[in-house]
Amino acid sequence: MVEACTADAGTLTADADTVTLTGDSVTINATPDGNIVVPDYYSQIFVLTSGDNLVIEAVDSAPSFAVTAPGKYTIHTLVYDGRPDSANFLNLGIVNFGETTGGDVLEVVMYNSLCASLDVSGAMITVIAPEECTANAGTLAANATEVCSTGEVVISAQPNGDANVPQDYSVLYVLTEGNELIIRQIADTPEFTISGGGNYTIHTFVYPTDLDLSGVVPNVTTGFDVNGLLIQGGGELCASLDVAGASVSIINPDAGTLTAASNAVTLSGGSAILSATPNGDANVPAGYSVLYFLTQGNELLIRQVGGAPEFTVNEAGNYTIHTLVYPTDLDLGGVVPNETTGFDVNGLLIQGGGSLCASLDVTGAPVMVENEEEICEASSGKMYSPKPIQCLDRNGATIAAKFYQQPNVPEGYAQLYVLTEAFSLTILQVSELPEFTVDHQGFYRIHSLVYNPNTLDLSIVQLGKTTGFDVVNLVTENNICASLDVRGAINLVIGSKWFCYFFNKYRASHWNNRNGKGPNDNDLAAYIDTYNSYEEFEASFVDQNDEVRFYPNPVVNNLNVEIRLFDNEEMSYSIMDVRGRMIMSGSAEALKSGKFTINTNRFAKGMYVVNFVSEFRTVTKKIIIEK
Repeated sequence: MVEACTADAGTLTADADTVTLTGDSVTINATPDGNIVVPDYYSQIFVLTSGDNLVIEAVDSAPSFAVTAPGKYTIHTLVYDGRPDSANFLNLGIVNFGETTGGDVLEVVMYNSLCASLDVSGAMITVIAPEECTANAGTLAANATEVCSTGEVVISAQPNGDANVPQDYSVLYVLTEGNELIIRQIADTPEFTISGGGNYTIHTFVYPTDLDLSGVVPNVTTGFDVNGLLIQGGGELCASLDVAGASVSIINPDAGTLTAASNAVTLSGGSAILSATPNGDANVPAGYSVLYFLTQGNELLIRQVGGAPEFTVNEAGNYTIHTLVYPTDLDLGGVVPNETTGFDVNGLLIQGGGSLCASLDVTGAPVMVENEEEICEASSGKMYSPKPIQCLDRNGATIAAKFYQQPNVPEGYAQLYVLTEAFSLTILQVSELPEFTVDHQGFYRIHSLVYNPNTLDLSIVQLGKTTGFDVVNLVTENNICASLDVRGAINLVIGSKWFCYFFNKYRASHWNNRNGKGPNDNDLAAYIDTYNSYEEFEASFVDQNDEVRFYPNPVVNNLNVEIRLFDNEEMSYSIMDVRGRMIMSGSAEALKSGKFTINTNRFAKGMYVVNFVSEFRTVTKKIIIEK
């Protein structure tokens, strides 16, 4: 009994009945329907045939094949016994791809009564040639393949006239950067404005007018991403991108900015070091170098050139440190220190209207260099008056001063003595000696002035008008080396003989520093600080310190008078009525005992004027007598 053959190739269903050939090849696929029967020890294989004759093109373990030409293809299933020692052995070595047909294999099976199964009908798939895509981006030629930019620059290209734009197609231009072709900008014309430097490419893109371009995101999408969607790049879209494009290299030397280590420097020992630090915002392209200039003045006269932003100078002035980024092979022999200016250099550069691709930080880092301060050794010293209180007589009064701290008069300097009114410091006299004669009561100061006649012009001094403050301001504002003892030695000249006696007596009993060599006039200085004039001082002093009492007033019988007498003071009195008639007079000897009493019983009721007179003073008082 012959054993029944259970092998069954089953059936397949094509994934797509028709497939378009895109690019060099296309993959066609089929899916088994699940009705295949593979007996024990049997194998299954999938066979690709072409044409109506089912010429075997390939076999595979999966129903998937890549084909390279249009045509009719069929994917078959073959279930067979591949064991050489089996009576049903099907030797596939007889298959010559491109020659053997499916019918040839089937004939071998039937002729040898082999148990095998071939799905002759299989899954038929038609591969058709793609519709011809005539879109062609053509080529571009850059207007300049290398551009210098020191800020913003426009780059552009010209179409070479070899593009083809089918009906219902449009043209755009794409700017990409770097080897990755990162899309930076899209425009209707091949012209783009760029800040900075880098390697850029301008591409032409010919595409269907109704194509949605929202998927193209600048700074994200690349030219390769777009090309991959096109038939020319293995995709399915009929469009054209000039991948090579027109390349433009943008060189952007940038000197950046500098910050001075110090905006102001003082010469020390005749020199000063100026330095600055780059702020990190410079750009030095390949083939470029960095140099630093030191310029002086508003003309930016180049003084020094160096490889670092540090320079030593020997004179005061306004300096600026600049950065220059320039082509390494540039001949700098034309830059001559002390002749060439920063403006000369800038005028050669594109940024300054020239043609050289380089960058100069014209503003730079300014540094003010000041002369070192000269030590002023002039000293006026400090003075005092051995006899600070003087009384006027018919010859006036002579006041003088001495030093308790010696002056220092440097070589080439001179010394003068200045007499001023003590309250306002108005200059009254000038002398080569610290001694002056005055003919008017008041407070005075004697000052010492040490000065250089070559730097301080004293012709401006107008006696009675110019003040010591004016001289001090002149010295300070013009930074002149001179010294004025502003406080000076204070002197008090008293015009009244009586007040002079009275004040000296008071000072003798109250002032303890009247005999020392040194400042002995602090009490006088206090009066100057307290009062605004000599007259105000005298009136207040007498009012506060003279002990005079008349009581009772009004008086009925006896008028008591108390006046503190000076040593050796002899005083007399007189009483007059309001008409000026002398009513009574005499000696007031009793005042030496402290009190003098006048009997007024014989006086009529009314007002009287009482005068007490001595060689030093006159004391006047109005009294009223009542009955």
